Amino acid sequence: MGSRDAWQLDGEDLKSEVLDLVRARHELQSRMVLLIVEMFSREVLGGKGFRAIAQWLHGSTNLEIGECSLLVGLARLLMLEPVVADAFHRGVIDALKARQVASFCQHPPKNMTLADVDKARGILLSLASKNIADCDAVRAAIRRIEKQYGNREDGVPVGEDSERNEFYASKGLYGRVTVKGDLDAVNGARLITLLSSLSAPTPEKDGVKDTRTPALRRADGFCELLRRYERAGLGPIEGGVKPHITVTASAKDMTDLKVLKDLLPSTDELGFAWTDWVGPISIDTARMLACDCTVTRILLDENGVPLDCGKEARTATVPQRRALAVRDGGCAFPGCGTPSGWCDAHHIVHWNDGGPTDLDNLILLCGHHHHRTLHHTEWRVEIGPDRKTVFYPPMSVDPHQHPIGGNSPPTAA
Repeated sequence: MGSRDAWQLDGEDLKSEVLDLVRARHELQSRMVLLIVEMFSREVLGGKGFRAIAQWLHGSTNLEIGECSLLVGLARLLMLEPVVADAFHRGVIDALKARQVASFCQHPPKNMTLADVDKARGILLSLASKNIADCDAVRAAIRRIEKQYGNREDGVPVGEDSERNEFYASKGLYGRVTVKGDLDAVNGARLITLLSSLSAPTPEKDGVKDTRTPALRRADGFCELLRRYERAGLGPIEGGVKPHITVTASAKDMTDLKVLKDLLPSTDELGFAWTDWVGPISIDTARMLACDCTVTRILLDENGVPLDCGKEARTATVPQRRALAVRDGGCAFPGCGTPSGWCDAHHIVHWNDGGPTDLDNLILLCGHHHHRTLHHTEWRVEIGPDRKTVFYPPMSVDPHQHPIGGNSPPTAA
């Protein structure tokens, strides 16, 4: 590998160095697996406070626990499969395919003889070593072998075995949550099917192409799936209440009213709110969450100890949402075609600033325009004299900030 900057390399040099780095990465990964195998044979974690190597690795680096578990799991498998381990360490196959082949050889159909397993191992390694082969090709070969040798007494095939499922949701940088999982074929297909329509491109009404990347569309679809499940009230009771997000913020932070701020002279303005699972979030996001939810006010003393708990207040009733669906037809933002069932009710004047929960202070907004536009940019919205929505773009979009009429279905004309 050279020491020249990337801009100094021609096309052939770029390709050559990338391939060199791929080989170097595999060599480092191979070395890590060898060292972890050696750690299994020694008490290297004694007195360190860690129950397992994966936990130690996670606690000592910035690697996610899921990645650490996969690496340690590969080391365990290769300890039991020396032939597969040899192919991996020689660079014939990569870590993912090594894990596939080793897992099958450790859990073959019951009526496969040792000679049959050896033969299958050789076939799978030969397939996995080809540059054109991917994990799906190896998995398909394993399915054919399982069909040839398997029977009902062997139980569920590995690909459909839900007891092997794994799902990780871990807090990362900036309070974001990293989601990783390994699902059986049936539940995986169920997830992909549910996400398919929710993550499809949605052109604007004027025909403008959806500019979201496929990854962002899938993420938006997954978030919409969670929102629909939550709104349907299907979640189980936990701790005596339905699943919910608890957001803690000071009244000073949550309001723009100077009169209210003056009533709280001893209250600090922290500039952020706090959630149980992901820690601090911005005040804008806290206000967005308060737009269409059940709110409970809890009065704290100067030491943060609760003094009084107010009644829950729902910010938008079911009849109000139905009326909003008739008036706005869906997301009220100009040109957006998101249906009303996918939208949240947004307070124009925030409820904490004295904004009433009535139709003249509520509009429907989709996740994109609710989360990313109205709460985090300079866009403004009002209800006009005709009681329809009017939007005002920021100066960066329109220096004159000409008003733009919001969406309105024909039935609301």
